[in-house]
Amino acid sequence: MRNPYQRKSASSTQKSSLSADEQYLHFIETIITQTKVYALYDEGWALCSTPTGQQAFAVWQSRSLTQLLIKDNWARYSVQEIDLVAFIEQVIPFIIENNTLLSINLTPEGQNILVSGAKFLVDMKKYLYALYLEKPELFQNNRLPLPRKIRIHSQ
Repeated sequence: MRNPYQRKSASSTQKSSLSADEQYLHFIETIITQTKVYALYDEGWALCSTPTGQQAFAVWQSRSLTQLLIKDNWARYSVQEIDLVAFIEQVIPFIIENNTLLSINLTPEGQNILVSGAKFLVDMKKYLYALYLEKPELFQNNRLPLPRKIRIHSQ
């Protein structure tokens, strides 16, 4: 008999109901709304690897999802907030330059969404541009980067 009081975890319920594309779009919407992403740091940022062995920079949309990974190899790491503007202007170009992927919302089970830095930057610029057309007042306090200032191509 099943325990009627046992609650399913929010992450597993959400993951199964959303496709990878929907999860990716939700991630973009969430980090833009809160103007920050989360990562793990201990004398350097936490990196994971893909099934093919390529390095990926792990980022999460919430502190609680990030804290689930503070164990085993990452036991000494702590959760760090990265401001959205700094993430887009500094971290993403560094990721692109070093041919590193983004690992979005990595779970303890090893599930995540992998995306290249270049694709992520294009998708962020598209989303921010659409948002700017709808609600330009959101960009007045400089917490969101203006889409026209996001450079997709390297100089």
